[in-house]
Amino acid sequence: MSIAKALLQLTPGAQWVIRDDVIDWMDTEQTQPTQEEIVQKIAEIEYTEEVEEYKRVRELAYPSSGEQFDKIFHDGVDAWKANIQAIKDAHPKAVIDADELASRQALALFNHQLELYTNAQTRLAQYQVALGREEVIETQATGEQVWNEETDEMDDVMTDMVTVTAIDPVDATVEQTTYDEEGVATTATVENPLITTDVAERATAQAIVDATPQSVIDTYNE
Repeated sequence: MSIAKALLQLTPGAQWVIRDDVIDWMDTEQTQPTQEEIVQKIAEIEYTEEVEEYKRVRELAYPSSGEQFDKIFHDGVDAWKANIQAIKDAHPKAVIDADELASRQALALFNHQLELYTNAQTRLAQYQVALGREEVIETQATGEQVWNEETDEMDDVMTDMVTVTAIDPVDATVEQTTYDEEGVATTATVENPLITTDVAERATAQAIVDATPQSVIDTYNE
């Protein structure tokens, strides 16, 4: 819903659909806002709604119309004004602070970049399907202990364990068959789609890493 609110304010009247937080942009006249623009607009909307919360609280504090008319009838307009003013004073009007808004937008953008960078690093850490993955064996404690007569202490029993299983590389190419309008089949050798997808995803992840500000990287490495 926050994404929808942001799009409504950034591009009034534009045509789009959101499915699982993914924007399907269908408008031909307005350009789709960037993710950075959207997260900053969401921060602005949330801050604005927070500031304007006083309106809802004040509205609930006001007596009903009937009670207000009754107050005027019995106690006079001045007494009614004093009562209403007391409520206004108890719930004063709040306004947008430009510095606070800028700070919140900057933080929202920073957190967005940090999330993108984290996901990109996770993606790059995965093995390349064209190369496969080698088995990793590490010496680890079994949870059992034995008495060491030389040190007069209990020592952990260690054993070699497979911590990362091996994965064979996928075939570099596959046979792909297509059919024309008359049903005639044509078979061609093409790059394995698994490799194509893997290379594209890794390139996208690397582009995110390369574009990430150093301050975000420093926070990630802390």
